[in-house]
Amino acid sequence: MKLKNLSFIALLVLTMLLLQPLAVSALSASEAKQDWHDAKQASVEAQAEHRDAKVQWAADKTEENNQRVIDTGKDALHAALDEVEAWLIWKDLEVEENPNIPDDLKETIQEDVDINLGKIDELRSEVDAVENRFQLGVVFLKMVGSYFELVSDVARNSGFVWVHTANEHADTLEEYELKLREAAEDMDNNEQIIEKLDMARVEIEDARENIGNAEEQYEQVRIPGQPLIKFSNGNNYLRIARGNMLSAHRNLNEAYGLMVRGD
Repeated sequence: MKLKNLSFIALLVLTMLLLQPLAVSALSASEAKQDWHDAKQASVEAQAEHRDAKVQWAADKTEENNQRVIDTGKDALHAALDEVEAWLIWKDLEVEENPNIPDDLKETIQEDVDINLGKIDELRSEVDAVENRFQLGVVFLKMVGSYFELVSDVARNSGFVWVHTANEHADTLEEYELKLREAAEDMDNNEQIIEKLDMARVEIEDARENIGNAEEQYEQVRIPGQPLIKFSNGNNYLRIARGNMLSAHRNLNEAYGLMVRGD
C-alpha cells in the first residue's frame, strides 16, 4: 500500500515538472507585462524595508539590527533580480508575438535574453552566499555592472528593430516610386513628373544610406565601449533617414498629382 502511495506521489511530481514548461510557454506578452509590474512593486517594497533596516541600525548598532540590514538587503537584491527577469521575459514574448520582426532578429534577441537570464541565475547564487554587509555591497556593485550590460543589449536590439522597420518603409516608398515611374514613362509631357520621381529616388537612396549608418552604430552599442554615444548616433541617423523618407513621400505625392491632372 505504501509502495502504491509512493508511486502515485512520484507520478504526480513528474507530471507537475512536465507541465511546468508548458505553463511558462503559454504565457502571453500581456500576462508577462503584468508579472513584471507585480515584480516591480515587490522590488519597491523590498527596497523600502531595507532602507528602514539601515535607519534602524544607524540609530541602534546591535548585531540583531546589523543582521536585519543584511537579510533585507539580500531580499531587496533578489527582488531586483526578479524584476529584471520578469521584464526580460515580457520583452522576449513581445518580440516573439510581433509578426513584423524577422525570425533571424528574433533569434538574436532570444540569444541576448538567454544570456542575461543566465547572468541573473548566477547573481542569485552570489546573493544567497552573502554573509556580511561588505559582501552585500560587492554583489550590489556587480549587479549594477550587469544592469548596464543588460541595458546595452536592450538598446542594441531596439535599434535593430527600428532599423528593420525603417527599411520596410523605404521598401514601400521604393516600390511606389517604381510603379509611378513605369506609368509616367508612357505619358506625354512627363518631364516634371520624372523630375519629381528622380528627386524622390535620391531621397530614398539617402535614407537607405542613413539607415545603414544607424545599423552600424547600433552594432557598436556594447560594453566595454561607448554604448550611450553609439546609441545616440544611431538614433540621429534614423531621424535623418526619416526626414529623407518624408521628403521622398512628398515628392511622390506631387508626382502623382501631376499624373492625375495630366499637366
